[in-house]
Amino acid sequence: MTPQYKEQIPAPMAWRGGDFTKDQIAFDLTTNQVAALEDILGRVEKANLSMREIRPEHARHPALDAPLAKVFNEIQHGRGITIVRGFPVARFSVDQIGKMFWAVGAHFGHGVSQSALGDVLGHVRDETPPGQAESARGYLSRRELQLHTDLGQIVGLMCVRQSRTGGFSQYASGLAIHNELLATRPDLMPLYYRGFRYHRRGEQPADHPQITPYNVPVFSNVDGNVSVFYVREISAVAMRDLGIDYTAEENDALDTFRTTARKLQFETRLEPGEASFLNNLTTLHARSEFDDWDETDKKRLMLRLWLDAHHDQRPSVREIHIYENKGGVSGIDPVPGRLPAVAEYHVPARVAAERSASWIRRISAKRSR
Repeated sequence: MTPQYKEQIPAPMAWRGGDFTKDQIAFDLTTNQVAALEDILGRVEKANLSMREIRPEHARHPALDAPLAKVFNEIQHGRGITIVRGFPVARFSVDQIGKMFWAVGAHFGHGVSQSALGDVLGHVRDETPPGQAESARGYLSRRELQLHTDLGQIVGLMCVRQSRTGGFSQYASGLAIHNELLATRPDLMPLYYRGFRYHRRGEQPADHPQITPYNVPVFSNVDGNVSVFYVREISAVAMRDLGIDYTAEENDALDTFRTTARKLQFETRLEPGEASFLNNLTTLHARSEFDDWDETDKKRLMLRLWLDAHHDQRPSVREIHIYENKGGVSGIDPVPGRLPAVAEYHVPARVAAERSASWIRRISAKRSR
């Protein structure tokens, strides 16, 4: 457990949802910068490079280098969130769009694997077979996703096609949540710094246990740098498989965190050609449920990057790297024969809420006796 940070964390990274508009956090690609991305695409295709083979030197361009360095600084030291707008998604194939998205990400960091399959560019879309249960991996479903963090230092999410309705994106500053909880529920802070066990949901190597043998802190502090890690549904499945119930205080802490995060969130809808980039150690994200189009070529599609920053990395504790990957990289190392987490590892948010409600009823009953 790291020492608790007991002071209010100053802005700009500890923002609240009403502090800005979408336009105020947007970086709009100019005509010259779009042309630069198309030039990079042409060069890598001429060299017959796959997306994985595109390295930072391939992505450099005079029209992009300095502006994207400022975007990186905003991600690492500013608000920790920006939306890059103007990717030319209508004129290119999904593969070509992915290469341009990857090239922008290459200015910030290197891509890490997002599942046991080794995929480094996630296709965020509903892949639920008709009449079957949804995957435990939320990005392969259409369900609402609660505010959470991912497994990279930086997370990029680009919209190629939007759903018919829904699919709104929510973001919240973990540092603003820390400030609010420190002011309103200081009694819970030691529990957040202690953290919870997490499930690896079948994507870990054979010599790794299914469930972390240690607690993963919600908040951690390294030399005054506070970070956040929170995925309630994955912690809940760990507790389920351990056969342990959350204590009353733990339920209180989890519910209070969720309520506080929602109160402080910023909501918008990414449109085709727009990509959010987040400091995943300071910023949570979520998505509302969506209703998709019937036509396959119109269905919602987002592309996702998990990046480890090339430099200027935010100090963090090892426990948040829950898969304990080789070389200390983020994400989920590829594991031959393993698949992304299947439906049995999904604990619906409503189940967690019902368990909390059951706890509240038990407490109320005890108090009325």
